[in-house]
Amino acid sequence: MTPRRCTLAALALTIAQLGGCVPEPASVVEIRSAVSELVDQGRAMAIEHALVNLTTNLDPTPSPAALAAAVQASVAAAVPCAEVSAADDTTVLIDFGAGAATCSVGDRSFAGALRVSFSEPTPDGRLATISFVGLNSEGSGLTGTMRVTWGVDETRRVVSEVRLDTPDLRQIEIQSDRIQRTYRGALQIDGWHRWQTLLGRWKMELRGWEQDPTAPVPDRGIADIATPYEHDIILDFTGPRAEGQELRANGGRRDHVFAVAADGEIIDLGDD
Repeated sequence: MTPRRCTLAALALTIAQLGGCVPEPASVVEIRSAVSELVDQGRAMAIEHALVNLTTNLDPTPSPAALAAAVQASVAAAVPCAEVSAADDTTVLIDFGAGAATCSVGDRSFAGALRVSFSEPTPDGRLATISFVGLNSEGSGLTGTMRVTWGVDETRRVVSEVRLDTPDLRQIEIQSDRIQRTYRGALQIDGWHRWQTLLGRWKMELRGWEQDPTAPVPDRGIADIATPYEHDIILDFTGPRAEGQELRANGGRRDHVFAVAADGEIIDLGDD
């Protein structure tokens, strides 16, 4: 629930009856926790995007069997360190190897495997289902499934249910639904994420994101995070600076500024 401020006419009565009607703003600790959660969501998205781009960056109009054959050939050529095979006419298996993540896809290294299946068009369009099997990348693990459908203007809708294992040994169950496309090297995203931690349930709306897929957070756009404490924290991405990618957080007593370094470290730059 989003906190609401009382009308001026009701203020005196509400104060008398309830002891106040304007909720306390979010604390700096809560805001920093929201930024930390954002960074972990970005870890999952970076893995997802790399593999969506590897396996579904194609014309979806051919038959499922033709799509599977095209992906098998393109992945084998692009990622020679992976073992690529056909499970059946419409399903491709991609094995990056076991142990340390040393098989590179673009700027990321992977270990583990994924399974990509193509099906006949649904009411939403052609469907690709990507399942992860013991997948690890850059210290993070991902388990679960993504469903990808193609839209207009080279957009793809990505609906996922995954578990992220973070470098600091957290496990986060994530549900997400995003519309995304790559334009001039940036990943443009709109959608939502939901997840739960020991603190409770979180929800994040992604609006107008533009992100370099190698960066920990976007260069521009808005993240509206509903915290377990019923606060809305608005994160406004304002681009790179010396310390990392800058973002401005609104939801406390005053705006607070952070930077996120390339490795995900959060630098508190104080109130604005």
